[in-house]
Amino acid sequence: MGILTRNYFLLRKLHQLTGVMPLGVYLIVHLLVNSYAMQGESAFMEKVHLLETMPFLPVVEFTLIWAPLIYHSLFGIYVGWIAKNNPLRYGYARNWNFALQRWTGFFMLIFVFQHGLSQRFFLGPVETEAFNNVAQSIASPIGYAFFLLGILATTYHFANGLWEFCIDWGFTVSMRSQYVMGVISILVFLALTTVGFFALNAFRPGAVAAQNSISQAQVAPAPLEAPAIQEGITHGR
Repeated sequence: MGILTRNYFLLRKLHQLTGVMPLGVYLIVHLLVNSYAMQGESAFMEKVHLLETMPFLPVVEFTLIWAPLIYHSLFGIYVGWIAKNNPLRYGYARNWNFALQRWTGFFMLIFVFQHGLSQRFFLGPVETEAFNNVAQSIASPIGYAFFLLGILATTYHFANGLWEFCIDWGFTVSMRSQYVMGVISILVFLALTTVGFFALNAFRPGAVAAQNSISQAQVAPAPLEAPAIQEGITHGR
């Protein structure tokens, strides 16, 4: 603990930075890629294939995702452990946001690692079964609720963390700038949550069945009416 105490300022800054970049950027990209599920399984898997065939993918994943995520999670556990969460005693908004930031962080830790590790190591191959893996994970009401709460926790943690980041790094010093950034953070939360919600529902069995029906209707050949018309003309003669 002595190392953490002596270097807390620098470690805290690195913790905040990794939460915005690269993890925050990855969250946005991840949700946007998942949103292609609304166009059907083939559209989603096309984007997955594009990502899975990137050169040096293992190096990119470890450097820009797993290493920052592990550090952010471990130091976040320490910060959440020493934090004094007392929103019931002092119930003003920023105190609730402070507590929710820690609580969502703990839940998000479970959700992100369960989702990431199961997709990569325990379910079907990502390059061919990514869509089915998610559909299987949310097939039950409990699985769907777990993913929905995970999306809410993740988007809130990022949006509120963005507000704290701008204050602690000196980008929003005045009260007005903090207010403006607060509005932006709310909009970021609503936008990302909306994308995540619609993307999640695109993986549900009912949505998949509807997409398949639409696809079959689009590729089905149109009935040929020309012979009937020609026959009518012939009889008319």
